[in-house]
Amino acid sequence: MTRYRVALVARPEGWQPESLDDAPPRPGPLGEVLCESLDLFEALRRAIEHNQSSQAGGQWAVVVDADQTGRIWPDARLCTPVVYKITSIWWPEGWEPASARDVPNCVWKSQGAPAEPAENYQQAENTVIALNNQCMAQPGLNWYVMVAVENEPVAQTVAYDSSGTETTSLVRRLHVLRPDQGTHGNCDHCPAHAFPCAQADWSSRVHDVSATQSRLLRGIGR
Repeated sequence: MTRYRVALVARPEGWQPESLDDAPPRPGPLGEVLCESLDLFEALRRAIEHNQSSQAGGQWAVVVDADQTGRIWPDARLCTPVVYKITSIWWPEGWEPASARDVPNCVWKSQGAPAEPAENYQQAENTVIALNNQCMAQPGLNWYVMVAVENEPVAQTVAYDSSGTETTSLVRRLHVLRPDQGTHGNCDHCPAHAFPCAQADWSSRVHDVSATQSRLLRGIGR
């Protein structure tokens, strides 16, 4: 289990954060730890509470993974700011949503366009509701969900081949979100309706997702 830690860093003079979970562009050393949690969103709420407080002063709260190395600190991976995206999943066989906020317990990403970023959580939720209302009016193969993507990757590797191609592989941690008013829907008609997964309840589910990008370096391999 990941230990999410809310820690303070110095707020740069003149820096204007784009959101309450933003992070300074070049944060200094980690300072006082406000709390630690196994739940990213519990830690995120605590960081936001500090950052919007009049008592914050020159200190800004960020959320870090205390168990992994990041690009900035050797003993922590920066998780904020969190980016919210919308992506499509396969509509499970026999699953019936009660509302556009529902998220099935069995989440399998469908093929097609990559997840699109939203400006914030509320915009992402509104977009998902609008898309899923269309899906409920005209049922098909897909359903839409929100995902929250942590800032720094969990792992990164860079490889080169003789043709001069650089290949970068990133592993990012994302959380499939179920809104507060959403449920897991009705699994009574699912072939696996008697399995424990049909009754499971969660507000977010963690996945590590790999992405690979390649580019040809100029002047190499020619």
